[in-house]
Amino acid sequence: MATTTRTRRRLPRVDLTVFVPTVVLIAAEVWFLATQARSVLLPLIWMAPMNLLLLAYAVEESIALSMVAMLLFFARFVYLPVLLFAPMGNFLLFYALFMAPVDVLIVGYMTSAAGKRVTGSSSAT
Repeated sequence: MATTTRTRRRLPRVDLTVFVPTVVLIAAEVWFLATQARSVLLPLIWMAPMNLLLLAYAVEESIALSMVAMLLFFARFVYLPVLLFAPMGNFLLFYALFMAPVDVLIVGYMTSAAGKRVTGSSSAT
């Protein structure tokens, strides 16, 4: 009796705690760009890469949160002066949609990294 080995293909693990808020964030940003922003191109230049990085982290298992946080942290300092000159109606809403997600991501990463150092748990490779 011959046996065949079947290779099972599985969908990548989706981190719903990142994926769902990112989808909600994208919907809120699209609403903002469609109804509140006078300039669409400047916020879109920041929004698209940020959301793609967050979605990639939520779907792809090999991308580390530290890589996403580091890229967004440095991109923010490069692009923040440009965003401050973008015509917008409500700066607090603009900050909540475009800058706060980066802050939350960076603070979350730093908190989890600090927690691992305090408890002494680390992943051995």
